Amino acid sequence: MAIYFIRHGESLANERNLFAGRQNTPLTDLGVRQAHQAGRRVAAIGVRFDEVHVSPLDRAKDTARIIVERIGTPRVTTVESAELVERDFGVFTAQNKSLVKKSVGFRAYTEYFHSCTGCPPGGESWPEMYERVRDYYEAVLLPRSRAGRSVLVVAHKYVVEMFALVVAGIRPTEYRDLKIPNARPLAEADLRWIARATARSAAVHDFGEIVEIRLPVLVAGAAALGVLAQLAVRVPVPPQAFSAVLVSLLAISTFFGMLRLHSGAVRGLGRGLRVALPLTAARVAAGLALVSLSPGTPGLLLGLFLLLPPALITPTLSLLWDGDYFTSVRQTVAASLVLPVALLLALWLPHRLAGLDSALTGYLGVLAGAMALPALAAQVLRRRNPIRAGSLSTNWNWVGGFALVPLAGFVTFALTPAGADHAGAHPGLVACVAVVAAVLLGLRIASVAFVRWRKLPARVARDVFITQSTPNVFLWFAVVGGVGSAVADAATLLAPITACGFFAAMFVDEAVIVRRFTRRLRAAMADVGPAAPVAAAG
Repeated sequence: MAIYFIRHGESLANERNLFAGRQNTPLTDLGVRQAHQAGRRVAAIGVRFDEVHVSPLDRAKDTARIIVERIGTPRVTTVESAELVERDFGVFTAQNKSLVKKSVGFRAYTEYFHSCTGCPPGGESWPEMYERVRDYYEAVLLPRSRAGRSVLVVAHKYVVEMFALVVAGIRPTEYRDLKIPNARPLAEADLRWIARATARSAAVHDFGEIVEIRLPVLVAGAAALGVLAQLAVRVPVPPQAFSAVLVSLLAISTFFGMLRLHSGAVRGLGRGLRVALPLTAARVAAGLALVSLSPGTPGLLLGLFLLLPPALITPTLSLLWDGDYFTSVRQTVAASLVLPVALLLALWLPHRLAGLDSALTGYLGVLAGAMALPALAAQVLRRRNPIRAGSLSTNWNWVGGFALVPLAGFVTFALTPAGADHAGAHPGLVACVAVVAAVLLGLRIASVAFVRWRKLPARVARDVFITQSTPNVFLWFAVVGGVGSAVADAATLLAPITACGFFAAMFVDEAVIVRRFTRRLRAAMADVGPAAPVAAAG
């Protein structure tokens, strides 16, 4: 009879981008809905399970319970087995996945987790994991199937992947990360297909891992190349083309970023805004003062920059940089509802620029087409098809990050004045660089001083730093793109310089965070000693 395998629904550790391993971590709201959807899919298949074999960890047991309740099989026998528990990740347990990748590098990460000879320091080796899963399949599951009993197995990512290798007859030396999605019911035939198809798509997934590891430097490099390319070819970009490309690429990034956003995390928006309210208020006051009192366009543009809400990628940055996540979500959503109104009103203050109507159109177009609508689409998908949303978010989220690479290059190319003299000879260059550097550095210094003054917990402090120092610069680009041709080159130089500075600052921020994390991780790895070499499983 049939054997079906299911990886548990999304857990809190999955949502927080942490290695859970054998630690207990509850299902999230999305994970619960994924389990219900899995139950509906199993019921639609029409299989009546005689036994459910489940890992002893709560996230697997809760997933199994929901599925059994959903399919209405009251007499099913539940078998809880320690052989189905997740792999022990050793020193990596409870650590941020992205920071681990960035700290050890792509090759070492692949060796630790996705090599048939790999072993996380202090954790379970790959051969040990493979052998216990293979033995369980051959000694427990296969005899039951041959005896005419239908079995459902609810376990974990690496356990289900080992079952896939065993079922497909793939040699351990050919193992690659199979990207098993949460809560998707998989028959043995499905496991065979996934195991064999992964070999064909391995290069794509490896590229995604590299993008995640190197994203800040890729984005900063693309921004610099955009400026250099415009100085070389001197081809102006029409405003309509600028808006279309900006909205399209930013919409991709927003969609994948918002797929990870748990709508329940926005509860308590007022509390999230109050965490950094004095800092936000000071920034808004400075921005309004510049907009109201500045005699020239550069001051106006910098004032508008200070009025920007946090970028919608800040929750993703929180996940990548081991922040609190929920604080970042609340601050980003709350500020994104309030600050655009202040920015919109500031544009109507006495400084009437030629091209302002175009700037407002671009601003509203980006706000709606590149942010609001993709975010809504992502949340609708999470609600209607949680398994699909979870799979896209977990395995393809790098696409949203990678969209920022061509976006950064295009924005700086389009905003660099095509008719300007060579940048090195431009009289306003030094002043623009100095002002932009002062603003970006000032935001960071103010954020660090504030979190130290408030004595915030480390992860909450990191979220405050991220949201305060990472404004939604693309809204500002939309305004500058509309005004651009109507102002002097000295003012429009602010746009490409700010873009390059913004992306370079993100690179520096991450470098500092990764360096600190690496020191702690190396100390933990030194405590358990070097991982002993292991032989590949037979």
